[in-house]
Amino acid sequence: MNAAGSIDGVGQANGRLARLYEISRLFATFTNVKETFAPVLEITSSTLPLRSAVLIETRARGTRMFVWASKGQTAEHMRTVTAHVRSAHRYLVGAPSAGADEVFERTEMPPLSTPPGADTTADHRLIVLPLVVANRLPFGALQIEGAATLDEADLMFVNSVGNQLAVALDRDRTWREEIVRREHAEEGLAESETREVDTDRHRMNAEATSDQFQALAAENARLYEESKQAVRVREQILAIVSHDLRNPLSTILMTSGSLAKKGAMPEAVARIRRAADRMLRLIDDLLDFASIEVGILAIKVKPEDAGAIIRETAAGFEGSLKERGLELRTEVADLLPPASCDRDRVLQILSNLVGNASKATPPDGHIALGVAARGSDLTFSVADDGPGISKDDVTHLFERYWRSGQAEYRGTGLGLAISRGLVVAHGGRLWVETELGHGATFFFTIPAAAGAAAAPTA
Repeated sequence: MNAAGSIDGVGQANGRLARLYEISRLFATFTNVKETFAPVLEITSSTLPLRSAVLIETRARGTRMFVWASKGQTAEHMRTVTAHVRSAHRYLVGAPSAGADEVFERTEMPPLSTPPGADTTADHRLIVLPLVVANRLPFGALQIEGAATLDEADLMFVNSVGNQLAVALDRDRTWREEIVRREHAEEGLAESETREVDTDRHRMNAEATSDQFQALAAENARLYEESKQAVRVREQILAIVSHDLRNPLSTILMTSGSLAKKGAMPEAVARIRRAADRMLRLIDDLLDFASIEVGILAIKVKPEDAGAIIRETAAGFEGSLKERGLELRTEVADLLPPASCDRDRVLQILSNLVGNASKATPPDGHIALGVAARGSDLTFSVADDGPGISKDDVTHLFERYWRSGQAEYRGTGLGLAISRGLVVAHGGRLWVETELGHGATFFFTIPAAAGAAAAPTA
């Protein structure tokens, strides 16, 4: 990089720090979403041109959503954007699928300002950040859609805004709950006075409430500092895993490959490569899961041939399944529309599911890999004729690090949790249908590309 480029980079970084300072000042005096977070988004869009932003939050009386769109966004695009964040939010907070009895409030906010020349029509990444404080459960989500592809510095900036928003909203929720409690306490005091109840006792209660409020404010400040420290530690761990472990592993793989070409100790080299490959898969799983957990997993969707994805997955497993005496069948429906997906991520989901099925299926068994159109979605399936899964195990099947006591093969317990996170990031869902003694079939949905013609199946 030349001197001018370095100066520009430093100036850009200083500019972002200045904007983060402005954002922190706004969040420190948080009043409500319209008066505080709307200006925050305007500051954010001056750094990162935004196509849309959606804030969704769960409260005691239901779920509320605030939607910002830049000028020129179609109603169809915004329906896709809001459906994506609602699906991700339900996954994050552990809520069931939307139903008729869901209490939902939606507020359309004024249009976002975008710099001249920003492309607000091309498809870019949707970034979903969970609203969570300390080790408590998430209570909402913030989704950002850039008017350009976001780089690593952009993601760090957005993540910082999301963390500060979570703390501000949590502090506001706690404040309002405390106000309600105090109002109830005052009403109780008035009733007691009319009944000639001892006023000294109520004065002590009021003083105790005030002390509790001060203690709560101190606790909120402590939790805010803990959340910032947790983010720093998490980022350090991810940096160590992604750099300090992957680099020596890459060296091991390259060296073993070179030795294999020279014919040196083929069995020992093969063992080294298998061990290194497994370590690399474990690192990739941990990084994917960490990204899903903190809501920074980015997918880049475009129309893809679903039948070609099925065939590519089958070709990748054909040799290893034949060696184990297993037959792999593919079932691709005719005239399928293209899938709106990240091709590599869907291949990763299918590889996880087929890999699990191959471990559960006995020799001379069968695995069926298929895809069909259902409504506005494409439904992928992986079926096996293995031993099936008990009802008790199904309830824990997609939990992180969980493995059934009946499983006869080894694993980290992350594969299905990662697969579910990847499916949810696409706006779909993943489930299993099974019966003991009669195998299992895993299904997941991916949206079909809007307005696209059917893909070839040959």
